[in-house]
Amino acid sequence: MTILREPTYTAPFTEVLTADPVAPEKETLPAEDYLTYTTIPEVGPSVPRRGNRFSRDFFYGIMRAMGWRIEGVLPDVPKIVLVGAPHTANQDFFMSVLTALSVGVDMKFVMKHTAFKGVVGSILRYLGGIGLDRDKTRNFVQQSVDQFNMREQMILALMPEGTRSVTAGWRSGFYYIAHGAGAVLVLITLDYSNKVMRVGPTIVPTGDYASDLPRIQSHYIGVMGKYPERTLPLPTE
Repeated sequence: MTILREPTYTAPFTEVLTADPVAPEKETLPAEDYLTYTTIPEVGPSVPRRGNRFSRDFFYGIMRAMGWRIEGVLPDVPKIVLVGAPHTANQDFFMSVLTALSVGVDMKFVMKHTAFKGVVGSILRYLGGIGLDRDKTRNFVQQSVDQFNMREQMILALMPEGTRSVTAGWRSGFYYIAHGAGAVLVLITLDYSNKVMRVGPTIVPTGDYASDLPRIQSHYIGVMGKYPERTLPLPTE
């Protein structure tokens, strides 16, 4: 995608653009070699967008003021499930939304439909929230897949730990949503120790959750969330 810039304007993303790009490695991502990638903050034409240059720079300026930066690559595909981990604090949601606004992608997230009332509901919808009826007979996975099927483009952010407390393991819904919707998985690392939001690598789900999960989780080994004591120990650690 070509970004038009005024001659007198310097974008705050310059340090990311001049950094060495983080590319997917063939030895660890053999099934994803055929995808086209763009180095953040560039985004391909197939990816759902929102905002403009000034809004992107404004929100990224907030991140930089907080000491954070964004690194990584994003596949140029229309349907993506973002897999965020580790999830140890409420701030994780804020950082995820801020990252999406900084890059300028139209990221969706799901919540129980009862939260979408009044002013709060309006704010949640503006930020990308989608209300799901958890009381319906259709389960969470199918309702989420239906949301993908209603759109030509969609990015859905999920945190498979599902809670800010230490749990027995990851919830598998993120995987089956991506597989059912024909979406790819893009792994997002919330690295609080280095204050980096890392985008990628990309995983194409094969449908074999038991085989794919260790490959996915291996990307997060050694990464600590905001509260390390709440970080879920991974099987390979």
